[in-house]
Amino acid sequence: MIRFMCIMARPMRPQMWLSRILKVYLIAFKRMKIVMDFRKYDGVVGGVEQGVIELTRYVSGKGHHVIILCKKHRFNETEGIFEDCPNVTTIPLPCRSHSMSLKNAWLDSVTIQNIASQEGAGIIHFPYNWSFPFRKKVPSILTVHDVIPFTFREAMGFFRNHLLYRRGTREACRLNNLITTVSEYSKHELITKVGVSAERIRVIPNGIRELTEPDEEIEKNLKARFDLEFGFILNVGGIHERKNIVRLIHAFSKLVKEERYRGKLVITGAVSSNPYLKKMKKRCDRAVKEAEMSDRVIFTGFIPDKELDTLLKHADLLVYPSLCEGFGMPVIEAMQAGTPVVTSNIGGTAEVAGDAAVLVSPYSIEDIAEGMSKLLHDASLREELKRKGKERAGAYSWTKTGEEYLELYKELSIEA
Repeated sequence: MIRFMCIMARPMRPQMWLSRILKVYLIAFKRMKIVMDFRKYDGVVGGVEQGVIELTRYVSGKGHHVIILCKKHRFNETEGIFEDCPNVTTIPLPCRSHSMSLKNAWLDSVTIQNIASQEGAGIIHFPYNWSFPFRKKVPSILTVHDVIPFTFREAMGFFRNHLLYRRGTREACRLNNLITTVSEYSKHELITKVGVSAERIRVIPNGIRELTEPDEEIEKNLKARFDLEFGFILNVGGIHERKNIVRLIHAFSKLVKEERYRGKLVITGAVSSNPYLKKMKKRCDRAVKEAEMSDRVIFTGFIPDKELDTLLKHADLLVYPSLCEGFGMPVIEAMQAGTPVVTSNIGGTAEVAGDAAVLVSPYSIEDIAEGMSKLLHDASLREELKRKGKERAGAYSWTKTGEEYLELYKELSIEA
């Protein structure tokens, strides 16, 4: 409402006041129509997809109509995902190549803008970078979670990174009306690396999903499958270069050899046929062999949420020494689970963790090892960080995130 008052206070001709007041009133109290782009979903609900689901659940629950755009061949699955959300319509779109193609981006833009206009939508929300509203019939918001490929180029390849991703991200930020991002760190990256002006960026942190209820049978099966009799340290998030797994393996080896930690290091995350991930897995395997930790380091591959939540709740600690993160959701999820955290003292993870975690230099094997040792051996510190972590996690709710986005939708609709 404060933003509405600021909008109303802008200088305008007297004859415009009546129409502006009427528009503010209608948008503030009338049911809105919001188009949500869910085309990134391709069978697995990742972080971006989970965000769209939670945001849709909140906005539709407030009586607003949400139009979900999905890939044509994922229509039935998508309808199932949103079946518990009121006021939702799902519209399938042609499945063009997922590769970064400017031609496809233009065709998609025309299609989406036409749908939004025909449906009478007031806002289009694009939740990821490769989104270009070339024909601006309806105002749009772009959410940029991070610009990691600007720093870590290897994952995308030279051509895609330099000639497409960088240019594409800059164009997407230029063409959309407003940019949202998940942390002050990511905002700074958008300003310095992408060239977005600060006044066009709003920081709205991610909410956190509710962890599944404890399941003794799942716990028993996991302990047996991975031989976790003596406890374990958990890492979540995959094996990309920026996840810093090689240094983590050597830090864990140092901990085991110097302090005789009897537990294991459990590393979760899918290892697909993707050439880059296969290359990273070989690096990790080589590090395990060099560290002589073959019987102590476990790569689980992809595991479902129920198993992941069980691991989060029963780990001795979560260690997340990422070199670059826009947010760092595993940090908050571990805190919600009551598990103490060791994470990086740089980037989005440090911002999200605050004083509720042990912060270490991700570039120092010794610092990572010392951070783990500190938490494992200092019982009072563990209890303090568990308490602080619970409080910290409580600040990241989808209710709060939904409220901020809904206010932003209304504000942009008024200005349009």
